[in-house]
Amino acid sequence: MNKTKRIFFLLSILLLLIPLGSAQAQDYRFTLSAYEVEAYIEADGTLTLYYYMEFQNDPSGHAIEYVDLGLPTTQYKLSDIKADINGVTMPEVNDSAYVQGAELALGKYAIQPGQSGVVTAWVYGVKGVLSPYDGTDRTDYANFLFVPNYFGSQYDLSQNTEYRMTIILPPAVGAEQGVWYQPSGWPGSSEPEATMTTDGRVNYSWYTTNADVHSEYYFGAAFPASAIPSGVLITEKPSTTDGGYTDISPSPTTNFFSGLWNTIKCAFFPLVFIGFFIFMIITAKKQEDKRKMQYLPPKISVEGKGIKRGLTAVEAGILLEEPLDKILTMILFGLLKKESVTVINRDPLKIDIVDPLPEGLYPYEQAFLEAFKNENKATRRTGIKSLMIDLVKEVADKMKGFSSQETKDYYQDIIRRAWQAVETAQTPDIKSAQYDHTLEWTMLDKEFNDRTERTFTGQPVYVPTWWPRYDPTYRPVVSSGGGGGGLAAPTTIGAGSGGGRPSVSLPSLPGADFAASMVNGASNMAASVIGNVTDFTSSVTNRTNPIPVSTTRSGGGGFRGSGGGHACACACACAGCACACAGGGR
Repeated sequence: MNKTKRIFFLLSILLLLIPLGSAQAQDYRFTLSAYEVEAYIEADGTLTLYYYMEFQNDPSGHAIEYVDLGLPTTQYKLSDIKADINGVTMPEVNDSAYVQGAELALGKYAIQPGQSGVVTAWVYGVKGVLSPYDGTDRTDYANFLFVPNYFGSQYDLSQNTEYRMTIILPPAVGAEQGVWYQPSGWPGSSEPEATMTTDGRVNYSWYTTNADVHSEYYFGAAFPASAIPSGVLITEKPSTTDGGYTDISPSPTTNFFSGLWNTIKCAFFPLVFIGFFIFMIITAKKQEDKRKMQYLPPKISVEGKGIKRGLTAVEAGILLEEPLDKILTMILFGLLKKESVTVINRDPLKIDIVDPLPEGLYPYEQAFLEAFKNENKATRRTGIKSLMIDLVKEVADKMKGFSSQETKDYYQDIIRRAWQAVETAQTPDIKSAQYDHTLEWTMLDKEFNDRTERTFTGQPVYVPTWWPRYDPTYRPVVSSGGGGGGLAAPTTIGAGSGGGRPSVSLPSLPGADFAASMVNGASNMAASVIGNVTDFTSSVTNRTNPIPVSTTRSGGGGFRGSGGGHACACACACAGCACACAGGGR
């Protein structure tokens, strides 16, 4: 090869080695006004990613023809990536030449200088993103560490991007089982919004309007490894060394005691472990059930000044966080006393609604009646659930500026005095009348069932005037003649006055029968409407008092965890240059 040809050849090689895209890449200039990332950890241990990106291309910038989407691992399929530009399916999705991930080709829908465009992408089935929990405070937990896709700072000019990052835990994770990590580098609040999705999954969501899309933001969460299949966690293979082997034969005596000790270990320690495991399960279940019944929002506990008077007994029950089946029963009894309904059947509960309705019904009473106009049980339950959610929110609003504790004490005193009036009554008829008069408040007593049985057992009870509307099996006694032939005035309906017209008098019942009907009948009716009380209350709690944040910090705070979440450098030369890491590393 002569000298001229050799120089030409070398120049050709040098030209091939020059990254032509680099020169063009310097012309890319854009911002993102909104950026949303959702990371779904699925039941099979895979990751589903959703990206929403609002691009504003700078008037002096190059057309954005490609968006590179960095992915946490190489364990994905291009066919499982779906992307849109302004609602139109992307013409092509290819492997990226610049980042570990996919190249989203905008084609003829490229975002031109001075224009904007919305890019969305779904990535399904990403594997290898979970690692074992490295803390000492929990056992058998899985880690998820994640850095969302970001762009080169020389291209992304964003300063005030509306940014939301959400981690959704697997379906089997309970409300109290999730753990979130303090994000690193994040300009917003380190504490996420912790809520439940509509399908009952725990999610942690971080939000700010002061982010950019060229910084690395580290997020993470942990959850019980039992929520995913075994074998999906990334674990480093334990290192082994080839040391020498020494044969030390034990003596017969050593064998005996060693065998005895092994027998003890095999018999005793597993039993201790099993017992402890069962204890922890029972304790966790109790805590979780307790949490499900706490439907009041935290803001109701923010102390103000003074007592909030004027709450109805039902509203006071919400403030005292009484079980929702009792609240439902109280609403029903209120409507019975107002002659608005008649119970046709107790189990399942079926009522007849009067027409026209009396005036002055409370909104929650009207909502109750609207729900019962639906014959479909599921639709009716949904209506009752909405009723309870609205009632909780209304009470929370009424308590703004007032002392929660002082107000609770005030209504507890009303309950105490209501029972005192019943229990100190001197005669059965007065006792019955007092019980009827104060029923809305005595029902709020946590010992309502026991006190009702103690108060009326062994003596007659003169049933109240609304009893025929409550008990479909009740048959009143009809008599003729003056004076009505009835019982005490408070329990007589349509008493005659000597004119010979029929009169209906309400008889007395044995106290035990009355108490049983009040206690068991009421609870059965409520159960027939809402089903399992804990599950129903949990569905209300998810709306009114979302799960509290459970956080774990390491050292002085910040991001913790191992097995992934490594920083990645972005040295790409394209409009959509993106680098991303996540749990499991690269």
